[in-house]
Amino acid sequence: MKKSGWILIPVAFFLLLNFSISPVKYLFIRATLQFTLLISLFLFLRHFDLKRILRLSVGGVSLVIFIYGIVQRYLLFPIYLQNLVVGNDYYSQALKFRIESGRIFSIFSLPTLYAIVCGVLMLFIVHYLIDSAGKYRLYWIALLCLGVFNLALTQSFGGVVCFGFGLMVYFLVSGILKLKYIWPVVMTISLFFFLIVGLRFSEARKLEPVKLRISNWNQAVRMMESSPFWGIGLGNYEARISQFSRSNEAKSIYAHNFFLQISAETGVFFPVLMLLALYCWRKKLIPMVPLKEYAVYISIACALLIYSSIDIGFFFFPAAILFVISLSQLYPQHHGKPWTSLIFLIPLLLVIGVFGISDSNQREADLLVSQNKINEAKTLYERSFSLNPFNYKAHTGYSRILLSGGNMKVAKEHLVKAAVVFPQAPLVNYLLSKIEYADKHYFRSYYHASAAYRGNQINQEYKRWYEFITTNLQAELSKSQN
Repeated sequence: MKKSGWILIPVAFFLLLNFSISPVKYLFIRATLQFTLLISLFLFLRHFDLKRILRLSVGGVSLVIFIYGIVQRYLLFPIYLQNLVVGNDYYSQALKFRIESGRIFSIFSLPTLYAIVCGVLMLFIVHYLIDSAGKYRLYWIALLCLGVFNLALTQSFGGVVCFGFGLMVYFLVSGILKLKYIWPVVMTISLFFFLIVGLRFSEARKLEPVKLRISNWNQAVRMMESSPFWGIGLGNYEARISQFSRSNEAKSIYAHNFFLQISAETGVFFPVLMLLALYCWRKKLIPMVPLKEYAVYISIACALLIYSSIDIGFFFFPAAILFVISLSQLYPQHHGKPWTSLIFLIPLLLVIGVFGISDSNQREADLLVSQNKINEAKTLYERSFSLNPFNYKAHTGYSRILLSGGNMKVAKEHLVKAAVVFPQAPLVNYLLSKIEYADKHYFRSYYHASAAYRGNQINQEYKRWYEFITTNLQAELSKSQN
C-alpha cells in the first residue's frame, strides 16, 4: 500500500458505520456510487489534454442550449401557458409560476441549475475569445452575447455571482488585469446583478432567496446537531429533512449548501478526515501546470465552489462533472494506463444512467398527474420502477393512481415495495394506514399513521389522520373490553 493509502482504512470504517445508520440504504448506495463515478472520471480524464475537445464541445453545446433557451422563452412558454391545466396541486402551481415568471431553464429542470451551467460555459467562451483571432473571434463574441442574454433570462442571482467571481479570478490569474484594475469589472458585474434584481424586484424586496437559504441552512444545522459525529447517512438528507423542518420555513430536499449538507449526512468525522488528508497532501495541491495558461480551469473550479456554498452545488451532477473536468486538467498525470479506470467507470456510468432515466420518467409522470393525464403517467411510472425497482417515489406515485381508481390490493403491493426501500416515508405510511383502516386492520393502521406523523409532524393532514386513528382505536378497544 502506498503511503497515502492509509486514508482508505478510516474511510472504509466510516462508510460501513454510516451505511449501518442510514434509514434508506438505497440512497446511501446511490450517493456512494455517484461519488465513486466522479473519482473514477477524474482519474481517467487527468491522463488527457482536453483543450481541443473542450473548445469544440463548448462551441457546439453553447450554441444549441443558448438558442434553445431563447426559443423556450419567446415561443414555447406562451404555448405552455395556453395548454397548461392548473389545479390545486403543487406541481401545476409551481410550473405555472415558473413559466409566468419568464425564467428560462433550457434543457435543465430549474433556472438556477441552468444559470450555473451558463456561467461556466461563458467562462470558457471568454477564454476562447481572448485566445482566438480573426473570424473565430466573431463566433465567440456572438456566443458570449447569447450567453449573457440567457443568463439574464434565468434571472438567477447566484448564477450572476458565480460567473462574476469566476471572471474576476480568471482575469487575475491569467494576468490580463492586475488587482488594482479589477474594479471596473466588479462595477460591470454589479450593474448586471442589479439588472437581475430589477427583473425579480418583488422577490428581492422581500429577500425571499436569502430567507430560503437561511431556512435551509438552519434545517441542516439542526440535522447536524441530532447526530454530530456520524451523521444521518450519506444521501439520506432528503429522507430525514421533514423531521427537522418547521412550519414557517421554506421546504427543500437540499440544504442549498453542499458542505453543510454533506456534514449533516456524514457528521464531523468525515469532513475532519478529509481536511486531515488535504493537510497531509498539501504540497501536492499546488497545480502541476502553468497557472496563466490554465487560468480558465481555476476560475471554473472557484466559481463552482462558490455555487456549492449558496446552492445545491455538486449534488447537481453536471456541475460536479464540470468541476471534475477542471480538476483533471489542473492535476494531469502523464504516466500510467488510463484505461484501467474504465473498469470502474463504464459500469458506474451504466448504473447511474439507468437511475437517471428512471428518475426522469418518475418526475415526468408526477407532472402528468398534475395535468390529469393519468394513463400516460401510469405508463411512465411503470417504466420508471421497471428500470429501477428501488425507485420508491415511482411506486408511491403509481399506488396513488391505483388508489384513486379503487384498486387497493395492487396499490398496497407497490406501497409495501416503497416501504421496503424507505420504511419511514411519511406519505407511504399515510397511504398504507388508509388502506389498513379500510380493511379494518386498526392496529396496523395505527402503526402506519404514527410513522407518518413522526416522519412529518408539520403536515396537518398526517396529524389529523393520526389523531382520528388514535381515537378510533381507543373506541374499538373500549368496545372489546365491554
